[in-house]
Amino acid sequence: MDFCVLGPLSVVDDGIDRTPSAPKQRQMLALLLMNANHVVSMSQFVEELWEYSPPSSAVAAVHTYVMQLRRTLGGRPNSASPGPAGPGQLTTRDQGYVLRVEPGELDLDVYEDEVRSARNSLDRGALSRGARELRAAQQRWRGQILVDVPIGPLLHAAIAVVERNRLDALSRRISADLDLGRHHTLIGELSSLSLEHTADENLAAQLMLALYRSGRRVDALAVFHRLRHALRDEHGAAPSPRIQQLNTDILAAHPRLDAPSMPQWRLSLDLVGPCPPAEPSSPTRSGAGLPR
Repeated sequence: MDFCVLGPLSVVDDGIDRTPSAPKQRQMLALLLMNANHVVSMSQFVEELWEYSPPSSAVAAVHTYVMQLRRTLGGRPNSASPGPAGPGQLTTRDQGYVLRVEPGELDLDVYEDEVRSARNSLDRGALSRGARELRAAQQRWRGQILVDVPIGPLLHAAIAVVERNRLDALSRRISADLDLGRHHTLIGELSSLSLEHTADENLAAQLMLALYRSGRRVDALAVFHRLRHALRDEHGAAPSPRIQQLNTDILAAHPRLDAPSMPQWRLSLDLVGPCPPAEPSSPTRSGAGLPR
């Protein structure tokens, strides 16, 4: 069975589309998939589906939705027995429910495994291979995660973490490409990302460097000014000292910003420091508050 969340929700079993159509079932399935192979409690389902205003029938409704999901996924509609579940099977366990997903069945798990492998390549200094692996992993995304599913507080928190990690992986790949002297090819992608994430200092720094190395010094300086306005307007903050230093180096045409003359030469692109991880108060992708 193939489960897809990196875009529209999709469930396909041996060529048969088993994606539920009812909004609440889709929302429940999404929460189960974001916690694949881990128990999602009744209270978590209730909070996700109705936030803080659940109806008196909420628990009974969840049981009904689970029965319908089992039927949709091709399982045993009335099964509530604990114990090991088969691939794609939804079972009752520890006052909640768990959806068993085998390795390779969930696109998000496959993507995260590929990103980890690519990071290992980069950490070993295999820049070209790591960049290629990250680019291949990014191709698994078919749009915004769970774009066609109603989103409650738990899914919102989990999605925020996945999106933050996705952006970090993009930044790592772009950093490797810059180290490999591919600045010309990155300008379009970085320009789009910077428009989407106007206050992201790391993306702005990478765009400034790519533009500067492409002979577009004035455009690189303009990126800094846009970032400064975005930080002030959105966060009431000023650019960090390190990106201010990058701006100063561009003004001075400092030689350390020059493009690498050979692939083995590397410039550290941690110009503004690592992006801080999201810290949602609600459960997150790493198990939606559950051990993962």
